[in-house]
Amino acid sequence: MSEASIDDPFGAVKAAAGIALEFEQLGYSIAISADIGDLTAARIKARNAPVSPFFDPLVSGLAPDRFFWMKLTGDDGSIAALQAYRCDNVDTSLADWAPTYHIGLYMRRNEMCLPINAQPPKNSIAERIRGCLVYHGEFWVNPKVRSRKVVESFSRLGMLLSLLKWQPTAIWALSTKYMATHGHPGRMGYNYLESGFLRWQWASEEKYLNEWLHVAERHSIEKMISELNTGQDESASIVGDALRSS
Repeated sequence: MSEASIDDPFGAVKAAAGIALEFEQLGYSIAISADIGDLTAARIKARNAPVSPFFDPLVSGLAPDRFFWMKLTGDDGSIAALQAYRCDNVDTSLADWAPTYHIGLYMRRNEMCLPINAQPPKNSIAERIRGCLVYHGEFWVNPKVRSRKVVESFSRLGMLLSLLKWQPTAIWALSTKYMATHGHPGRMGYNYLESGFLRWQWASEEKYLNEWLHVAERHSIEKMISELNTGQDESASIVGDALRSS
């Protein structure tokens, strides 16, 4: 089997359909778009803040075939959740590519951030992952949404769609220590967690930002597909129930 192909594409489709059905049963609708300008508008509407440089249409240079974003909307029309995915072909490694690219994007927005460490810690997983890498960002769930399932299933649905669209080597994301150490990455579908991947200091602030790295490699996403479809993943048991009842 080619590394560029999905082991079980039908299983991936079934798992994604099961999550979509779950959201429908919970009273949510899903919208998916490759219009980066609409993401900016949705982010401002939901959070009254601009998108990060990774998804800023003025500096990111993202083409529609390398990007999509998702919105979850409640019955009242309010935005319940947002997230976005972008695909980059990295020839060297994530450890070499990410810090330089990160700084460049912020500089284009006239925002100065200084790396405390020029490279991630030695033996970081970022040193060995390369090729088609998908960045997962803009993840946000409205604090009024009380169901933990929304956080878990929304992220997993995006991962499945990214797998079907790009067949990436890995999906990666960054978060704060609080999110990383409270069990969210594992429930969202990430199988690897690493502290201190990027450390930044903003020119206007004394404190520095320590970003944690989350990674879901291809094999772990393929494993998740099997677990979702067989009901073996306890954190996604509602998805399994939805599939069995459909």
